[in-house]
Amino acid sequence: MDDENPGLEEDRPQSGPAKALYLLGIQRARSWGRRAGRDELADVLRVRYRDLEALVKPAVFEMAELDTDTVQDHQRAVEAATRRGTILPAPFGVIFHGRRPLIRLLQEQYLVLDEALSFLDGQCEVRLHITSTDGGEPDDEQMHVANQIYSDLRRSARAAVPFPRDGRRLLSSAFLVERTGWVEFIQRAETLAQPHAEVSLDITGPWPPYDFVRFVV
Repeated sequence: MDDENPGLEEDRPQSGPAKALYLLGIQRARSWGRRAGRDELADVLRVRYRDLEALVKPAVFEMAELDTDTVQDHQRAVEAATRRGTILPAPFGVIFHGRRPLIRLLQEQYLVLDEALSFLDGQCEVRLHITSTDGGEPDDEQMHVANQIYSDLRRSARAAVPFPRDGRRLLSSAFLVERTGWVEFIQRAETLAQPHAEVSLDITGPWPPYDFVRFVV
């Protein structure tokens, strides 16, 4: 179901209790087409304002439960949308009380959303965690190796977001890299770590750019 009206309009009446809209993310307006097999976006609606489309699901206007199944459903839908084009992924649990407040968001933040989509176009996220191999408390040498690996990878990425230290991890970060070059980026990370048996890498991707988007609703 598509909504091609580029302006603000009244909420459409819906049957049953699902009157709210659960936000998955925002993309450029385009024709998706259908793919064979199970479609994670089969029940996703598109609410359009100008050349932007909010991807939403019908929902009940209440606090979303943070359980494994619903979070995984959210992630699967966002990842399916990512395969069809650049997306500004919404954090879990963002629900609008109908179409009007959602379109108002698209109106008021249009320039910011447009700029963010341009910045993320053709990019994906790769996450890196570096720990000490022996599992002990990090020492200065291990920290130096971790920082050197991060610095080298940062030069190969469009952007990076370091995470706060967690437990005995030496370093954690998300990198924004070219979607066509994420395999080479991971291989580069593994090559940099290979001479340093004292550290261990956990690197995953490609992910939607979760850590490079901040929604203000």
